[in-house]
Amino acid sequence: MKINEKRILRELLEDGRKNISDIAEELDISRQTVSKKIKEMEKEGTIRSFTVRINEGDLGLRTKAYIILDIVPSSELRHKFVQEAKKMKNISQIHHTFGRFDMVIEVLVKGDDELDRILDRIRDFDAVEETETLICKYTEKNDPVDPFRLILEDEI
Repeated sequence: MKINEKRILRELLEDGRKNISDIAEELDISRQTVSKKIKEMEKEGTIRSFTVRINEGDLGLRTKAYIILDIVPSSELRHKFVQEAKKMKNISQIHHTFGRFDMVIEVLVKGDDELDRILDRIRDFDAVEETETLICKYTEKNDPVDPFRLILEDEI
């Protein structure tokens, strides 16, 4: 990745709504270059989307939990489970892992009753052998862009 692309990404990380003209002025490059680089990075998939980060608590999503799963070795059952889990709107993240368990799922729900329903649904799948649930008491840091800031600052 070229230096101007990294600089543009750094600006967009701080404010995804930032005007192309403002980015160009800040970085001392042309508006056309900024626009072209952004379009290229979108096309390549480097920039996946421009979005808003919402405080989940403000929308009533008061419980965040991580469900750790032990999955059967069958790739067919595993695949079927993942496809169905992706459709569950309370699930925000699905990660395949190395180690004692095979998968970690993050869920955001309004409360314990909703979490119980999600857990029951997950446990009903033939692919799921065992689960362990960790309910977040509170979050000290939730800044998924920090690692990107770090890498972009170090390399510029």
